[in-house]
Amino acid sequence: MALKLYEFADAYRELWVRIEGSIDADDGAETVDESLKDEFDQLESAHADKIENIAKMIRSLLATQEALDNEAKRLSARAASVKRKTEWLKGYALDSMVALGHTKIEGDILVVSVSQNQSVHIVDETAIPETYCVRTETVRPDKGMIRDAIKTGRDVEGAELVTRPSLRIR
Repeated sequence: MALKLYEFADAYRELWVRIEGSIDADDGAETVDESLKDEFDQLESAHADKIENIAKMIRSLLATQEALDNEAKRLSARAASVKRKTEWLKGYALDSMVALGHTKIEGDILVVSVSQNQSVHIVDETAIPETYCVRTETVRPDKGMIRDAIKTGRDVEGAELVTRPSLRIR
């Protein structure tokens, strides 16, 4: 009997109707046909097997989920390690190029150049006027707004515009 789980309820109802119809109420004895009893036992057994197989599948999926969670943690740690190594190598190459006065190196595959990027360096965060701060759960200076203000000639107390070399790989 290969029923789907949702089909068992109807199968039980149909069997119960047949069992009620087979009871001989005329003689007062409530006896059920043996074949219906066997069918009921088979239905019970099939349902129990189906539930047990679903439980096995759930256990297997939980184990797969746990393995995937562990693998995600491992890969996340590896990604963080690769990111740190990448940042270190970029700094290493940048320091070497700046020290030797090289601004561009053209290789067979890559062009590595030193470019000047401007970024706002917050000297004293508490001295930044609230106009140049964004509201979040904590107040922090809005570096984009501060950069624009300094570039247009305004003096922003607590901040200065600095130019630093950065490594660009294309």
